[in-house]
Amino acid sequence: MTPIAFLKRARERTLDRWPSASDAVNVWFSGTTYALWRAAKAPTADNAKGLVLDAGSGRGGWKSVIEGAGAKRETLDIAPKKGEAPDWVADLTGMPQVPSGRFDAAICHQVLEHVPRPHKALAELARVLKPGGALVLSVPHLSRLHELPHDYFRYTESGLGVLLDDAGLKIESIEAYGGTLTFIHHQFSTLFLGVASLAGPLYPVFVALNAPLSLLAVALDRMLDPRGMAPTGYVCVARKAGAAPGPALA
Repeated sequence: MTPIAFLKRARERTLDRWPSASDAVNVWFSGTTYALWRAAKAPTADNAKGLVLDAGSGRGGWKSVIEGAGAKRETLDIAPKKGEAPDWVADLTGMPQVPSGRFDAAICHQVLEHVPRPHKALAELARVLKPGGALVLSVPHLSRLHELPHDYFRYTESGLGVLLDDAGLKIESIEAYGGTLTFIHHQFSTLFLGVASLAGPLYPVFVALNAPLSLLAVALDRMLDPRGMAPTGYVCVARKAGAAPGPALA
């Protein structure tokens, strides 16, 4: 097994055991995961109202945040993944079985870079939202290649704005998260914690030892790059034109 294959398998094993984005071992895995959690948790919870589509739901990483906000969650992905059977099995770029105007909100974190035609995915997400429905989206700007061969894009604030506008979604807020040091620390964490995963039950101890470096990387990036000129990524809230969503569908 190559080192890259070993690290990928190690990360997948830990995610299978601790799938939630709110699990401490994921929040503190690296500066990148900590910065994303800080930026994405509040807008996800604030907009998780009524019936929510968890788009690209994977292992259910954002389930606890969505359901913790009192929303009803439906999931969409191209295939089941470790205990999560999607309610809708479909590609984001073409999901005709999902009714138009069904959802009060959609959550789509760290998925759009793996979609070969993101403009089609955003058009579909806009279609299934009710008028006034919100899309909470996070995308990378600095990231190593991953999930090959399905790794297609990185995003800038301006590029994301064009894509959302073309889909009929108006940006309400956009926040850069992380930075260069955060990105570098993520590479260190992937190696260090990949090896540490061999420790089995002691793995959380190694995450705790790494956590101060996660905090430090994020703090230094905010200090050295306050304008977010080299962010790790963006968290965005965009809204479909129209009246506020009504009650969720049964």
